[in-house]
Amino acid sequence: MKRLLAWSLCLIALAASAPAAALATYDDVGSGSTRLVLDKGFVSLMQRNGVKLSVRAPAKLKKGVVTFPAVRGKFDPTTGKATVDHDGALILKSKRGFVSLKSLQVKTTRKSAPLAAKVAGGQLKLGSGKGSFARFGFGMKYTVRAIRLAPKVAARLNKRLHLETLAGPSTVLGSATSAVEPQAVSVLGQGRVSLDLDPGFLAKLDQLHVAVNPVFPAEHPGSFTFTIFGGRLAPDLSGGPLDTRGGLELLQLGGGKVTWTDPRLDFGAGNFEPEADVEPAPPYAGKMGPVLVAALGLAGAPVTADPRRRTVSLQGGSLTLGEATAATLNEVFAKPQEKDGIFVAGEPFGAISFTAQGQ
Repeated sequence: MKRLLAWSLCLIALAASAPAAALATYDDVGSGSTRLVLDKGFVSLMQRNGVKLSVRAPAKLKKGVVTFPAVRGKFDPTTGKATVDHDGALILKSKRGFVSLKSLQVKTTRKSAPLAAKVAGGQLKLGSGKGSFARFGFGMKYTVRAIRLAPKVAARLNKRLHLETLAGPSTVLGSATSAVEPQAVSVLGQGRVSLDLDPGFLAKLDQLHVAVNPVFPAEHPGSFTFTIFGGRLAPDLSGGPLDTRGGLELLQLGGGKVTWTDPRLDFGAGNFEPEADVEPAPPYAGKMGPVLVAALGLAGAPVTADPRRRTVSLQGGSLTLGEATAATLNEVFAKPQEKDGIFVAGEPFGAISFTAQGQ
């Protein structure tokens, strides 16, 4: 019994310590579309009944292919589970009536009927058809072939358009391919972020007899490196956070200590934000939670998104010292040596580089 309890506690601890980034997550749809290729038999059936096909923007119709832009939704690119909503409409108009197919939705968890739309006012499953999923860069593709009209959809077409040659459950509407990309790429907990501290900043610390040490799991010598824990990054790094583990300890011989751990790189706000601890406390603040240590800039720094490898890379993003952090460093390290104004807001702090792996 004791052995079973020990194993249970061990499993619980492992589950609690596993990074969330290791699990596949849903991404918000950022862009994409569904292309509905109308079956030649369906187009011929409409022509025989005098039905003209057109679209309502932003949908497009060209050579029997209707393109519906994706406007919202979520998807898991590792499993193919997705719900994607679209804008625009396909209009079918005869001399005696018309039908619109709008608010197209692709829901891949509906195995036999993944497509639905508002048809003549009501939300209906368009028809039956088996779907298949494939990775597509940072996103995914989902294809449904030979969509056979659902009985309710066929009945509404027959009634509203007054078809002489009736549509039925054997009528093939066409095939559909959905391709979507995420707003932000979910980052896996692997790889490292490199921080190269600015030589001028290091010289000031050395002048004040302050040593810089890595805090596990950060590593040194060479660049200071932090392990990537997770995050969500726009492929062009225009937004999203990148979370890391590890830290820096700034320790003055016979004096105070400033520790920064688990930095978050917030590309939306342009911040380098670790947890801060300023000791001894008192007289200093002690644990302070997340603080803006440095501003993060991308000017002139190469940003590379590789959809095939599903990676986002940054080389040499600039970090400049924040005002509050400059004041803290002066208070803890310069003032006890009767010096002031050593650290200045906006001075170079370092440079950041990494390659983040998307899920």
